[in-house]
Amino acid sequence: MPNNQENIKSWIEQSKIDYIGHYIKAWIPFNAWYNNVFPSLNSDREKISAIKKEANTVRNAINSYMETEAQEGSSFRSYISGLYFQLQQNEIYGRDDRIWFETILKEKNSDNLINNEAFRHNKYYLSRTDGRNLGDVTEIKVVLKKKSNNQTVFTYIHPNYDLEHLQSNSEFKKLSQNQQENIRLLFEKLTPIKTYSIIENNIKENPKNYYECDSYNFRREVLDENCKSIYVCKALIEILYQLRNVVFHGELVPNDGAQNVYKEAYHLLRMILDKIR
Repeated sequence: MPNNQENIKSWIEQSKIDYIGHYIKAWIPFNAWYNNVFPSLNSDREKISAIKKEANTVRNAINSYMETEAQEGSSFRSYISGLYFQLQQNEIYGRDDRIWFETILKEKNSDNLINNEAFRHNKYYLSRTDGRNLGDVTEIKVVLKKKSNNQTVFTYIHPNYDLEHLQSNSEFKKLSQNQQENIRLLFEKLTPIKTYSIIENNIKENPKNYYECDSYNFRREVLDENCKSIYVCKALIEILYQLRNVVFHGELVPNDGAQNVYKEAYHLLRMILDKIR
């Protein structure tokens, strides 16, 4: 027969809430909602992208919570602050990258061509050809020519965007330090993906360009009349989706740190569900 202390410990363990399980239960009606709203789209990824890009009930709900000074807004902002903190403290990785707010806002870099930009005695041509998926590159090309006679000094073509590969090129190493540095700077301008921060460091009050979420200031897009919390919406929906994926794909280690992450995510998703019921 267990002693009283063992019994206490056992009941303490039983009293813990499985937030990972609760999160998945909350995802089921959310999944059903977006299947109903976007029936013409084929995959979950397409539907999640549509939620982030188009006006809809979920995006409007997040924007409403972020904008209101009522108690529900304060609670929502506190939960998203908690999720930000827990994802900093607990490393959770999906198939492609770490899941956290630092790198979640990604967009295709629309700049894919530098056409004969001149520096001193040289001119530089760089181009990037993209593949189908975000971040895929099928060709990167670099050409360095003399301005005086258009003579080609250096040519580089590679099927991947890879700065280290460029810098290890034997012909690249023969260039002057200035030429190498100019190419490096221009090459980095053509990065296939641009990453944006959800944190606002340049605080302005009139109009207010941030949301105060406990210890963090999240970006508020004052120029967007339809959804001033657009950055928060995009980041949060993507985070919630990726947290769903790592559970469904069996990639999550269900430890105490993960439970802390899913606790905040669960409360956020439940508040979103309250707006679509």
